[in-house]
Amino acid sequence: MTALPAWLRPGTSPLAPHRPGRSHLRRGAEALAARLGALARPAPPPSGFLAALDPRAKVIGGLCLIVAATLTGQPLVLALGYTGCLLLAAWSRLPLRRFLALWLAVPLFSAVVMLPATLDVVTPGHPLLVLWHDAAWRIGAWRLPSALTVTDAGLLAAGRMVLRTALCASLAWLVAASTPPVRLFYGLRVLGVPSAFVMTLALMHRYLAVLVQAAHDLHLARLSRTVGPSPGGALAFVAAGVGSLFRRTHSLGRSVCLAMLSRGYRGEVRLLDAPRWQAQDWLASLTCCLALAAAWWWR
Repeated sequence: MTALPAWLRPGTSPLAPHRPGRSHLRRGAEALAARLGALARPAPPPSGFLAALDPRAKVIGGLCLIVAATLTGQPLVLALGYTGCLLLAAWSRLPLRRFLALWLAVPLFSAVVMLPATLDVVTPGHPLLVLWHDAAWRIGAWRLPSALTVTDAGLLAAGRMVLRTALCASLAWLVAASTPPVRLFYGLRVLGVPSAFVMTLALMHRYLAVLVQAAHDLHLARLSRTVGPSPGGALAFVAAGVGSLFRRTHSLGRSVCLAMLSRGYRGEVRLLDAPRWQAQDWLASLTCCLALAAAWWWR
């Protein structure tokens, strides 16, 4: 009598990591299952200072502050704004765990991108760190400079760029995390964002879980019909699955769009309880506009 495969034994499942060297199919299915679990968990409604503001006021204020951060060249001002975002997130009772992940990921990515700007071949300045000196190195047809140093002007430019990128990403996250999606789309549409752009965002938000479920079903169906390792076949299936999911996405988006148009949808986002401007909304918008004017004046 032959022994049962590992994935048919009691207590195991097609997604169980029963061996260290998992295939591309298994890793993809596990990642999609984790994403489905995250999408299935209902997010708690936002509360706090930012949640009480009108979505139009938050969109206006966020855009003004992002433009102000782009115009500002003082690293101290950018660092203070970055710290203020963290304090504002805590005051608004937003999930600080997600904010801290953004707080670390964006600066690290920006720092990696800006590493070449710290060198004297890109940004001349006073040398702070000598990487090599009097060396004649070649990489194929490329001849490296005889001396390479990190300059103070390069570090200042890289630090300014990292802080600016992190501040802009934090401001955008504060607006999105403190506003329910439907109200955010309403605020964007009222402020003149094209209806096609808003409708695309709404459909993406509504059907993201459906498309992730479709991709998970594709992986799980292939795993349930696979016996033994097949690394080459797994890669080919993943590539074919991407194409199949793209065709399904296109067909679903077209069908949903036609169904919405046949029911009278014209790209306008409507709310049963449309928000009204209050004193705090005017004050927040005015403060952000003043910050933009100050950044424009002292740029």
